This record gives sequence, C-alpha cells and structure tokens, in this order.
Amino acid sequence: MNFKQIASYDNYMLANMTMGLLTENGIKCQMKDEHIVTIDPLLNPAVGGIKLLVEENDFDRAVALMKEAESDYLKDIACPRCKSHSLVVEEKSNHPTDFWGKLKNQVLYGQPSTYSKGYRCTACKKYFAELPPSF
Repeated sequence: MNFKQIASYDNYMLANMTMGLLTENGIKCQMKDEHIVTIDPLLNPAVGGIKLLVEENDFDRAVALMKEAESDYLKDIACPRCKSHSLVVEEKSNHPTDFWGKLKNQVLYGQPSTYSKGYRCTACKKYFAELPPSF
C-alpha cells in the first residue's frame, strides 16, 4: 500500500475528526507525527504538523469528501460582519517554474511552493484568514 499526504494539521482534534470522516466512508488512512505534535506542540513547525495520509487509490475520493464536508459546514456559519450565511473557501497556491520564483519562496517561506487558504463572505466581500466561530 502506498500512502499519499492529503492534509497537515496543528490541531489533534481536527486531524482525528477528518480521519474519522474518511474512515467512516471506507477510505484507508493513517496519521503521521501525531504523537510528536501532541506531546510537544512547539515541535509542530519542525515536523510539519500532524500529517493525514490516505491510500493513493482513494486520494481523489478523499479530497472530494473533505471539500463536501467543509462546504456543508460553511453553510451553517454566519459572517461575523453582515450575518449572512454566504462564506466560501478561497485557496491560493504558488508553484513557480522559474529559478528566481522558487528561490524567493524558499528564502521567504522555507519551501519552493506556497499554499494559503482563507474564507470570504460573498455578500459583504470580507476576507477571513481563519474560519469564524460558529456560535
């Protein structure tokens, strides 16, 4: 069995909830570095967080399940600014192909490519780096 990393977490609970969702839907998965991060959270940046790995055959199905679960969850959260239920996910990735772009990312962020994820309210256009609380 070959496993592929699908996500990285700094929160043990969220990692386990996601693993439970995938396992419940018949996807073989496992976590890596969970004990290191839970015992000493200061080591999280050094090891790259708790890694959720899924079997390569199930990777596409797992991604679809995770996106569906997130969109269903977002429907229940109101925007803190305008109180509408219209939050959407905004993902940005930067994979430069030229030497200078890769070097810039390596120097500034410690990796050749970058990825960021945030949330935007489609009603008031406010951007949130973190998901607002649901209560």
